[in-house]
Amino acid sequence: MSETVRQRCLEPFFSTKGENGTGLGLSMVHGIIERHHGRLEIQSVEGQGTTFIIRLPLAEETGDSLERKEAERTTADSISVLIVDDEAPVLDVLSRYLRCDGHAVATAASGREALEKFRRNSFDLVVLDRAMPEMSGDQTAEHIRKVKPNVPIVMLTGFSAGGPNGAKPEVIDEILYKPVTLDALRGTIGRLLHAA
Repeated sequence: MSETVRQRCLEPFFSTKGENGTGLGLSMVHGIIERHHGRLEIQSVEGQGTTFIIRLPLAEETGDSLERKEAERTTADSISVLIVDDEAPVLDVLSRYLRCDGHAVATAASGREALEKFRRNSFDLVVLDRAMPEMSGDQTAEHIRKVKPNVPIVMLTGFSAGGPNGAKPEVIDEILYKPVTLDALRGTIGRLLHAA
């Protein structure tokens, strides 16, 4: 692969396969490796081939004790999250990220669907897209605040801070820029829940 492709191949939704690729495979692999505190190295020579090297730390504890600690962490830190985005691949990746960390996840493909689910269920956190048809993320967040004023809301956007409506709305706690990494999502969730 070219150097440009090598540098971008781990980004969610980046694909060289056109409409036939989702750009999720390597992104998910990278997320799993990071979750295990590992490293992924990519060596590639265009026209000759590519080598992926996965480096994982040695376990210092037995498998049983690690599984027990993971179960305790998941139970203690598990939250209920509503993800709202009109793009199915984004919903899929974010859901997998959060479920891998032990969270309960519900999804909605529009602002209206999100409000219906939000009124019927109890969520600890909402992650929503800014640019959606019919009802924008800003509008959806305002309605959510009327139902439950203190729920943390994270907004996802593809625009830079200087882009259309780039300023952070008052009803939003954090803005994350696409493509969102697992580390960025974890860090944001940790900050918001510890601040609550």
